[in-house]
Amino acid sequence: MKALKTDIENIAKPAMSLILIGVLKGYIKNPLGFIIKSKLSFGKFKRNIGLDLPRDFIDSTSFIAWLYIQLKMKVGQEKAFELIRAAVLTSGLAVQQANFRNVEDSRCFENLKKYQQKANNEGSTKLNTMEIIEQTESRYEFRVTRCVFYELFSYLKVPELTSIMCSIDNAIFNTYLPEKLIFHRNGLNNTIPQGKKYCEFVIENKEKL
Repeated sequence: MKALKTDIENIAKPAMSLILIGVLKGYIKNPLGFIIKSKLSFGKFKRNIGLDLPRDFIDSTSFIAWLYIQLKMKVGQEKAFELIRAAVLTSGLAVQQANFRNVEDSRCFENLKKYQQKANNEGSTKLNTMEIIEQTESRYEFRVTRCVFYELFSYLKVPELTSIMCSIDNAIFNTYLPEKLIFHRNGLNNTIPQGKKYCEFVIENKEKL
């Protein structure tokens, strides 16, 4: 059991720097040097963050913002955004795969609900505020009424990065059991970054519809 726990923890901490190097190849010269330089200058950047949030969350999440800011100066905003999205989406999906125990447990509707709630209480989204609207054998609907990713990215004047975190949610729910489950957000633009008061999440069980 201890070995299993260690394996899960390792999966949940993918080598973000290695992923980023792979993504940056072909777009900037010396991607490793870029990452090292960004890490060395990151300390001064994060010291100016005055939000009342856990330090580990600020460290990991604001570094994404710092990389994005540095990349914008090299390749422009549009390319910088897509490069950061490619890297963060890849590593974020790996974290969510571990949170949902996709290797250790069977994929089914009940397990999706169980592990989503467990991840919300213990994982990287534990700082968010979540409200369950409906939980039946055919439908699981919940809302996130506070998104700390949006709060931090907005504070750093890069609120557009929040949509990358939304993409990670889209990826895990759409790939968890695609032949049996349907994920949607009750329409268009139903997220906090798009002006809604909360983010909508709806997963429907095709077998029970």
